[in-house]
Amino acid sequence: MSKVTTPEEAVADIPDGATVALGGVHSHNSPMALVNALIRRGIRDLELIPTPSAGAPVDMLIAAGCVRKLHVSYVGLEFLGLAPNFRRAAQERAIEIVEADEAWVVYGFRAGASRLPFLPLPPLYEGTDLPKVNPMIRTTTDPYTGRTVTTIPALRADYGLFHAQVADRKGNTQIFGQRRFEDVMAKACDHVIISSDEILDEYAPAPDPRIVSIPGAIVERVAHAPYGAHPLSSPGHYGYDRDQLVEYRDLAAAGETDKYLKDHVHSVADHAGYLERIGVTRLLGLRQTFR
Repeated sequence: MSKVTTPEEAVADIPDGATVALGGVHSHNSPMALVNALIRRGIRDLELIPTPSAGAPVDMLIAAGCVRKLHVSYVGLEFLGLAPNFRRAAQERAIEIVEADEAWVVYGFRAGASRLPFLPLPPLYEGTDLPKVNPMIRTTTDPYTGRTVTTIPALRADYGLFHAQVADRKGNTQIFGQRRFEDVMAKACDHVIISSDEILDEYAPAPDPRIVSIPGAIVERVAHAPYGAHPLSSPGHYGYDRDQLVEYRDLAAAGETDKYLKDHVHSVADHAGYLERIGVTRLLGLRQTFR
């Protein structure tokens, strides 16, 4: 059975208050078409668990009033500096912040994917203040050695949103570029939603299992979203749109993100309208040759 749908239909039944894992890092492989669709819907009170290097999508969701709670290791705009809306929300305590680090996200999702209640860690936090601001970082006794070990709880999400370069109709997903741990994140989610630049024809050869990042068996929906990571990049397909990212940074820094959202998100009905607004010439100018 085909799992292919549109970005808007793919996220249509994500309820207010859901816990959402968000793929992508810095300036590439973020599911922007799915994020835009959530913002157009006016979704509220999300608990957001992004990858350790979160960027513009998280900042936009905060600006749009969609986020209630955020597990944060880092949120920034990479070469364009800090994420202004995240910083303001944290300073004003407009959202609940779970102070975290890369280990919290990575090992938390590994525990969640394995259906474990927690994972013990090697000595990581003894020299930091993180346990003072995150009461969920706790210690227990190693039953084999009697030593004290630090533990972190499992992380699981109701929904996981990820962007891929290629997927087939059954949801077998290929994510190009730097390999991270989307496969682990996906296994820690109850519902996995993929946006993909390309959908393989039903008569095309099946993807090589050795290069499938997320297997179709755990994917619920695949949204066909050409340029679905724009204005961020999709390795091997297109680069990031620097002009639009600078526009976002400047408006966000001035406290005028609403103008950006009005112009680039709310002014269109769907992802197809978004692509028409950006224009074929500009989009084709971002194309890369996959090597």
